Amino acid sequence: MQLKLILAIIFISISISVKSQYYTSGEDPHSLKWNQIETPNFKLVFPEAYSEKAQYIVKLLEEVYQQGGRSLNHSPKKIRVLIHPETSYSNGFVTWAPKRIELFPTPNQSIYSQEWLQQLTVHEFRHVVQIDKLNKGFTKLLSYVLGEQAVGGILGLYLPMWFLEGDAVVAETSLTQTGRGRSPWFEQRLRAQVMEQKTYSYDKAYFGSYRDFTPNYYELGYQLVAKGREMYGLELWNQRFYDLVSNTLILHPFLSKEKRKSYVNKTKLYHDVLSELHKDWLKQDSSIHKTPYVEITQRDRDYVNFKYPVLRSDGKIIAELSGPGEITQFVLIDSVGNYKRLYTPGNINDEPFSYNNNTLCWAEYISDKRWENRGWSVIKCLDLNTSEVSVVKNKTRYFSPYISEDGSKIVAVKASKDNKYALVVIDRISGEELDEFNYDATSYYFTPSWSPNEDKIVCICLTDKGKKIIVYNFTKGHWSDVTESTYDDISLPKWKDDHTILFSAGYSGIEDIYSVNVESKQVQQITQSQYGATGAIFDPISYSYIYSRYSSNGFQIVKSSLSDEAVIPLKQVKNHSNQLYQIIADQEPGKLDFSKVDTLAKYPVTRYSKLKNLFNVHSWAPVNLNVDDQMLGPGVSAFSQNLLGTAITLIGYNADSQNSLEKFHFNFQYRGFYPVIELDLKQGNERVSDGIYSFDSDTAYVSQNPKQNQTEVEVGINIPLNFTRNKFYRYLQPSVNYNLIHRSGYKALGIPLTRSGNEVVQNGEPRYYYRDDFNYSTLEYSLYLHNLLKSSSRDVTYRWGQVFEINYQSTPLGGIDVGEILGARARFYFPGLLKHHSVRIDNEFQYKWKGEEYQNNNDDTYRHFYRFGNYFNYARGYINYTNDELYSLKTNYIFPLWNPDLSLPGVLYLKRITSTFFFDYSRSTLNYYYKDSNQKTKVINDFKSVGAEFLCEVHAFRFLFPINVGYRYSRLLDFNSNYHEMLLGINISGFSIGK
Repeated sequence: MQLKLILAIIFISISISVKSQYYTSGEDPHSLKWNQIETPNFKLVFPEAYSEKAQYIVKLLEEVYQQGGRSLNHSPKKIRVLIHPETSYSNGFVTWAPKRIELFPTPNQSIYSQEWLQQLTVHEFRHVVQIDKLNKGFTKLLSYVLGEQAVGGILGLYLPMWFLEGDAVVAETSLTQTGRGRSPWFEQRLRAQVMEQKTYSYDKAYFGSYRDFTPNYYELGYQLVAKGREMYGLELWNQRFYDLVSNTLILHPFLSKEKRKSYVNKTKLYHDVLSELHKDWLKQDSSIHKTPYVEITQRDRDYVNFKYPVLRSDGKIIAELSGPGEITQFVLIDSVGNYKRLYTPGNINDEPFSYNNNTLCWAEYISDKRWENRGWSVIKCLDLNTSEVSVVKNKTRYFSPYISEDGSKIVAVKASKDNKYALVVIDRISGEELDEFNYDATSYYFTPSWSPNEDKIVCICLTDKGKKIIVYNFTKGHWSDVTESTYDDISLPKWKDDHTILFSAGYSGIEDIYSVNVESKQVQQITQSQYGATGAIFDPISYSYIYSRYSSNGFQIVKSSLSDEAVIPLKQVKNHSNQLYQIIADQEPGKLDFSKVDTLAKYPVTRYSKLKNLFNVHSWAPVNLNVDDQMLGPGVSAFSQNLLGTAITLIGYNADSQNSLEKFHFNFQYRGFYPVIELDLKQGNERVSDGIYSFDSDTAYVSQNPKQNQTEVEVGINIPLNFTRNKFYRYLQPSVNYNLIHRSGYKALGIPLTRSGNEVVQNGEPRYYYRDDFNYSTLEYSLYLHNLLKSSSRDVTYRWGQVFEINYQSTPLGGIDVGEILGARARFYFPGLLKHHSVRIDNEFQYKWKGEEYQNNNDDTYRHFYRFGNYFNYARGYINYTNDELYSLKTNYIFPLWNPDLSLPGVLYLKRITSTFFFDYSRSTLNYYYKDSNQKTKVINDFKSVGAEFLCEVHAFRFLFPINVGYRYSRLLDFNSNYHEMLLGINISGFSIGK
């Protein structure tokens, strides 16, 4: 059997992550009432107040259903769709265990030239087609054994993410008049990498790198899927690629030679496609008369982006700095390109900030404290004179704010929960909306800005015919169109003067800077760049344009001084790109037509019952999963998760006769109330002893399969609270847990035996032995909180932050008294000596109060008392000894050791090696109580260890999720010995694909 088959089975079995076994986006507010619409192909679930837009979305989905799967020759089965309108977050995703689509319908400021809900439905439905098409052949058979998780397991192993996302972008591009494949900025990062760096190995391009920047799945995938269709035809992915996936368990050597040849070799396709693209891009590059420029920020060896420049009166520039090794921040740049950090904001979208009157202004996403699927986009202002940050108004849905010259008012885009949009003028101090105006009832707006005289506002307007630049004149009180509607992506309009607007557009096949005259409506191209230019402003003193210019090292801030002869009228601008989007569009058997959607009859709306839909058994497995210990064993398991993500259930049967105290297991977690409630039930029996029961002179008593029954009940309540603000992740969770263990039914038949010569014979009548029932209950209180600085993707761990945890457990409710235990942990993160290095220091303390005494007939010296186990571990390398008091100090220096990007094609890709040097110290105290004298002796022991850990992040057999494999060496200073450990970890918290 193929090794990939074995990995697939392992993946499917262990992909159930404990406590949140399948992907959930979070919870919506408990107060929401839910409705549903059922059609032949969809079941749409949405809040009651969103009914009007829900009708529109379900009609969009039905229209998409007609065309969205034709190029893959597949019509998927009915699927559920969940809408989250309470958040200001923009996205959508599809996941398959449980199978569903989830949509976040509020648009953002960086969408392309199509209405947002249309974008979502096209892209996400294509994912449904892709995944549902997998469910045939052996995968279908596997689904009977494993449920919906079978498709997810095969998907994770055999269908690369670049295909899933690239094909969805191809669909949105080829089925409509727009889509990301038609936007030049969407290919610029891959084009610059191939032209200026090199074509990376397939594994590096697919799995990424910590050393070099690599474009994402969407950008790479679109080119591979679209160019592959151009080179090999529409049936490439429909027939040849899916044939391979659906026959994953067939041993390839037994396939016919012709069948093997028909399969797509992903690595060869990757190199062939990029080779052809390189030729296309070289040809395009030769047609560009590149605009001369002067660097303001220097090209860095590392990949960094300087975007959205604004000019201060002293000639310095403020910009947004970001990159894989940088936390997004606002920086001040001097005339020679040196920069310093001004402020690090919180969670911001890809949209510009504004600056005036020594004040920075931007929009920041703020999540609800409890409900993950409720959040707001609020306007924040930084006063550079005082360094004070203020929120203009809480719990709003404002985007892309632009502050006026005197700093008194702000214009911003406003989006309601039911997808109604407007431009609003806001008083910066009071937060009061001074004015609100719309171009029409359905259009969406982008990046407004004040004119120099502040009597006009310019913005991008998105209608059903694409994007255009519009201006609102306060004096005349009306709108005027400045450009014609276009499906080309235009963005970031800024006033050059009171009559001219600068903006970014991709008319030439490369995103560049253009200008338009407000009166004459004449559009001209200002710059010609190699890979792209955006976000231009005009400096009237030097009579030059300042903008962000892209290279393979990211966006630089540059300056160009242009004469009037350098500009090109729009009608003379030529598109020299390969126009791949047109080729794939021509291949499609049909196109989407959303124009008729609003005229269709409404679907019936009914109430969606939370109670009736509490359980949704979606997957099962021929293994038993131990929720607490994350262990797999023989048995069976079944998994349920409701559509709202509020009820998660696991049921298991343990068939392991050697470990049967948890023969039956039921875990239920309900997250729909403000507190999270969890119930865990376990029941089983276990053989206590077998063989010799006791000794008496030369007589032995042999027991006959004695067993005892055990029932364990655990009830927990916790409140997860998210206080994330600004650049810090802040979280607080108090919890209370009650645990009861009841053992009963011990009955052992003892047969007395004695020796008679060389034989053992029965000596007396058998008798039964009994034990008292055992009741053990605990009550535990805990409090957890953290305050952690955001980290970049290249940081190994946090570089600043604090984590605190306190736990107290006792047995106040009867049963055996095992005493009490108090534990506390304080963890601190500090920056290391170099970038991406961290210091982590853990202080751990626990104290135990002894419980009631119990008899130990094998010890005549000491009295014995029940005690709780340990909350914390000893110094690394030592076992956890019994103690009454324990203090541990654990110090770690953590850093990336090497980013090798080494590939053994198809077998192993080594992405990063990280290292930790550590010193641990533990001091334990144990009290001994003598039986005869009843005196107490305190024994104190110190444990010290030093050592190192090395952890490799690898992708094995092109498995989607990285595996961490490592080694730990500990030198036990007190024992003068060495201790060696192997480390293994994998992070699978669910599998979803989306926008």
